[in-house]
Amino acid sequence: MPAPFRRALPLLLLLPLAAPAYGQRTETGPPMQDPFQRPEAVPVSIGNYQAHSYQSGILTVRSTDGGSLRVRPWAEGVVRVEYFPAGTPVREIPSMSIVQAPAKWFAPGRHHEGPEAGMPKSASRAFAEGYVRATPAALEWPVSATVTVVIDKNPLRVSYRRHNETLLREAGGVFQRLTNESSGPGGTGVSFRLQPDEHLYGTGSRALPLDRRGRRLTLYNEAHYGYQNGEPTLNVSLPTVVSSRGYMLFFDHMAAGTLDLGAAKPDVLEYSNEDLLNLGYFLITGDSYAEILSRYTALTGRQPLPPRWGLGLIQSRFGYKSDAEMEQVAARMRRENFPLDALVLDLYWFGGTRQQGNFSWDYANFRQPLRMMRRLDSVGVKTLLISEPYVMRTSRHDAEVRALGLVGTHPDGSAYTVESFWAGPATILDMDKPATRDWLWNHYRRRKAEGVAGWWSDLGEPENHPTDMRHQLGGTRQVHNGLGQAWAGILQENYTREFPEERLFNLARSGWAGMQRNSVFPWSGDINRSWSGYRAQVPIMLGMGMGGVGYMHSDAGGFCVGPTDPELYTRWLQMASLGPILRPHGEGVPPEPYWWPEPYKSIVRRYTHLRYELLPYLYSLAWENNQTGAPLARPMHFGTTYVLPEAVEATQLSAQEGAAGFTATDAAWHDSPFNWNWNSTASSHWGSEKLLARKQREFAAERVPALANVNDQYLLGPSLLVAPVLQPGQRRRNVVLPAGSWVEFDTNQTYAGSRTVGLAAPLARLPLLVRAGAFLPMTPYVPSTAYYRSDSLRLRYYADPAAGRTSFTLYDDDGKSALTQRTGAFELIAFSGSTTRTQADIRIVPGGQGYEGAPAWRSVELLIPRVAAAPSAVLINNETVPATEWQYDAAGTLRLHFLLERRPVTVSVRGLRLNTAPTAALPETVTLEAPDNRTFSGPVALPYTLHAAGRPGILRIVDATGRVVRTLTPAATEAGSHTIIWHADDAQGRPVAGGVYWAELAGQRQRLVLMQ
Repeated sequence: MPAPFRRALPLLLLLPLAAPAYGQRTETGPPMQDPFQRPEAVPVSIGNYQAHSYQSGILTVRSTDGGSLRVRPWAEGVVRVEYFPAGTPVREIPSMSIVQAPAKWFAPGRHHEGPEAGMPKSASRAFAEGYVRATPAALEWPVSATVTVVIDKNPLRVSYRRHNETLLREAGGVFQRLTNESSGPGGTGVSFRLQPDEHLYGTGSRALPLDRRGRRLTLYNEAHYGYQNGEPTLNVSLPTVVSSRGYMLFFDHMAAGTLDLGAAKPDVLEYSNEDLLNLGYFLITGDSYAEILSRYTALTGRQPLPPRWGLGLIQSRFGYKSDAEMEQVAARMRRENFPLDALVLDLYWFGGTRQQGNFSWDYANFRQPLRMMRRLDSVGVKTLLISEPYVMRTSRHDAEVRALGLVGTHPDGSAYTVESFWAGPATILDMDKPATRDWLWNHYRRRKAEGVAGWWSDLGEPENHPTDMRHQLGGTRQVHNGLGQAWAGILQENYTREFPEERLFNLARSGWAGMQRNSVFPWSGDINRSWSGYRAQVPIMLGMGMGGVGYMHSDAGGFCVGPTDPELYTRWLQMASLGPILRPHGEGVPPEPYWWPEPYKSIVRRYTHLRYELLPYLYSLAWENNQTGAPLARPMHFGTTYVLPEAVEATQLSAQEGAAGFTATDAAWHDSPFNWNWNSTASSHWGSEKLLARKQREFAAERVPALANVNDQYLLGPSLLVAPVLQPGQRRRNVVLPAGSWVEFDTNQTYAGSRTVGLAAPLARLPLLVRAGAFLPMTPYVPSTAYYRSDSLRLRYYADPAAGRTSFTLYDDDGKSALTQRTGAFELIAFSGSTTRTQADIRIVPGGQGYEGAPAWRSVELLIPRVAAAPSAVLINNETVPATEWQYDAAGTLRLHFLLERRPVTVSVRGLRLNTAPTAALPETVTLEAPDNRTFSGPVALPYTLHAAGRPGILRIVDATGRVVRTLTPAATEAGSHTIIWHADDAQGRPVAGGVYWAELAGQRQRLVLMQ
C-alpha cells in the first residue's frame, strides 16, 4: 500500500478527500500510459476466403490477404478461434491461463471411427473433411450437437449458431493494426455484433455498474490509492465478457488491451490488444451462467478449497508492529467476544516500508516470532505475512537480486531501478524467471517452516511498472497483466509439490484469467474509507464472480483517507460478514471491531457471530465453487444451483456392494462429476428436448430487465439474498426480489417475488432474505473455526407449498487437507423436501466415504419457521414422534431434535398449517443518496434515485438550527439516477456560511459539511 507518511494527519479525521494515485508513476521515468494519446493504428481486416483444410479436429481457413483463421472445438460448449496475419506462422499460441487440454473431437451424431465398409466414397470423404459443409457463400461446421460454426466467405466472418439460432456474429471480423510513428501501438483484434437487449458482465475488478455495456475498458491492471465508486480500471482486469444471451468471450492474451463494449458503436463489441502478431479467443456457451462459468473454470482451472479458517474473521491493519501487539489484539478479540481465525502482519514484520524485499523478521520488534505464532495457533489464530514484488535499494537483498539477474531490466540487460516507487527506489522481481521463482520460494519455505499459515501478496499489478522495463517474456505492456499471476503460481506450484496435503491461502491484490486456480483470495485494493468507496464493493465483487473469481472481497470498513465514521464501519462489516471473505483492514482509523462505541460494537459482534453460525452453508458454497466455478456471491439473475439429491445417494455403498467387497473409494463420484440441476442429462431424445426446453425457460425467466443490472444487493449462494445498506442514515431500502417467495431472516415475514419491496433497515440489521423452500444449514457459534465441529446442525427449512421439491447439499471434511477431492475423504448430506397445504416431507441422505475425525453421528435440530399452529403429528422414518419430543413456540417455529447416522432419515409433518401470506411492503419512490464527498467547498452534486417515474418533491437545505436556507426543485421525472446541484447559496443566491447542513427529500436526510 502507498506510504502512510504522505497523508496529512490533522486533515484525515475531517476531510474525506481522494488522494492521488500513488501507485502510478508520478515523478521521473517513462509513464505507464501513453502521455501523447496518439490515435489508434488503423485496423486492416483479414480479407476474403481463399481456401480451407481440415485435419484432426482443426479447421484452417486461408484468406486472400495471406492470413489464416483456425477453428478448434476444445471441449463441450467451448470453441477456440485463432487468427494469424499474413507473414506470421500458424502455430500453437502460448497461454498462461489455459490448463485444460483440447478434447479429441468427434463429429456429433456420427460413428467415431468413420463410415463402415461398403458405404459410398462420399461418406468417407465427409469423414476425412470433418463433415465441414462448403457452399459458395459459406462453410458450415457442426462442432457439437448444439453449436454450428458458420464462416462466411466474402468477407471472411465467423458466426455461431446454437439450437439453430444465431448466437453471435462477428461484425468487422478479425483484424490487424499496422502501426507507424504517428499512431498508437499495433496489434490484433476482433469485433462482434451486439443485440439491442444484450447485457454484458464480467471484465474484472471495476467500480462500475454490473452491466458493462456501453463502456470502453482498459485491460491493464492498475492500483488507485483511495479510489471511490466510478473508477473504471482497478487491480484485476479480466479479458472475459459474459453475455445475457448465454455465452462468454475469453480473449486469451495477457498483453495490454482494450474492450469496447458498445462505446464507439452501440451495436459492436470490439477487443484489441497491443503489439501481438496473432489472436486467440474462446467462445464458451451454456444454458445458464452456472454452466458457462463451469466450462470457463474447467478451461482455466478451478479454485482449490480454502482452509476452513479462511472463512472465519481475518483481522488486519497497517500495521501491527510487534509480537506483543499481535498477542494483545488476539486476547482482546476473545475478551470482547469477537471471533478470530487469523491475524495479518503488514510490512512491519520485516522492518517497514524501506525494507521491502527482506523476507526475514525484524527481531528488534518481533523478538520471538516462532513463539508468537505457536501461542496464537494454540488459541485458534493463524498468522499471515505480507510480501511484495519490489526489492528496495535499502533491502539486505538488493545486491543479491541484481547480481543474480532476478529483476526487470533495461533493454541493455542492466537492472532497472524504479526511482519513483512510493517507498523509495526499488527493483521489480521478474516472476517468470526460474531463478527468481526458486529464490522466492526458498524464502517462503523458511517462513512456512516457522509456522506461517498464509500469505498476503501486495502490489502485484505491479502498481508502478515503467513501460521501458524488460522481462523474461517481453516488455512491460506485454507481461504486466501476468506478473501477479506468475507470482501466485510460485506458491501454488510449490505447495502442490512439497506440501500436497496442505491447502494454500493467498490474499492477493492482482491477477489475470485463471488466477482462481492458484488459491488466490483477492481483495479490491486500497479503497477510500467513504460511503462512495463502500458502494463500489458490490459491483466489484459481482463483476469478479462473473469472471470465475469467487472470493473477491474488500478491506472491510475501508482502507484509507476517510474520517472516523462508526455507521459506515457498521454497515460495511454487516455486508462483509455475509460475503466470501471477512477481513477488517485499514490505516489511520482502528479497524478492529472492539474499538468502536456502542451500539455499533454490539451490532458488528452479532453479524460476525452470524457468519460463524452460517459456516456449514458457507463451506458448502466453497465446495460448490471448487466443483463448478460458481461464485459465492452472485448477481440477482444467476439462478438457483443445487446437486441432485440422487447423486449424493449414489455415493453410498449398498449392503450388497459392501458384502461383495467394494469400498467407499469405488463410489460413483470417482468416475464422473456430480449432477447439478444445470448440467443434468436425460437418457432419451424426447427427454433431452424436454430438459433443454426447461433449462431455456429458466434462463429466460432469470434474465428479466429488473434483475439485469442490480448493483446494491446480491445472492449469497442459492438461498440467501443480501441487501446491504449503502447510504448514511438510511433506515429503509428497496429490495428487488427474483421470482418465488422470500422470507426475511430476522422476522420470518414473507414477501412475494418478481417485484420491488420496501423493507425496514434499522442500524441493527440489514435486509437478509431466504428463498422460500430453502434448506439453510447452520451451527452453534464458536469463536474460531479451530473449535468448529460438524456434529451439531441447526437446519432451517423454509417450507412452502409453492416452492415444489427443493434441496441443498451440505459438504464437510477435515477443513485442511488439499487431497479430499482426490481421495474422497469427505461427507455429503443431501436435504430435500416438498410441502403441500397440510404436510411437509423431508428426506436427509448422508453420502460420501467420510474422513478421519468425522462424527459417527450428528445431532440435528430441525426448525421450520412460519408455522401457524401446532401440527397434528410428526413422524421420523414413518414412526410417530411423541408430542413431548418436538416443540412449537409462540414465534411460529416448529423444532424437532433427532440423531443423524450414516443412513437416510425421513421426517414428515402432518396437519401442517403455514403462514405464507405475503406481507405488503410498498417500495420507496425515491432515495436521497450521499454525495461522493460529504465535506466540500463550493457547489455539490446531490444524487437521488427515482424508483418509478414521477416527481420526487422539493429538496430542502436545512442548517444546523433547523432553518431552511434553500429549496431546490428536481426537474427529472423519469425513473433512474439523477443529481441536483446546490451552489452553497441561500434562496437569494448569496453564499452561506460554512458549517453543517442537511439535505432533506421525501422524509430522508443526508448530512453535509460545507468548508468556507
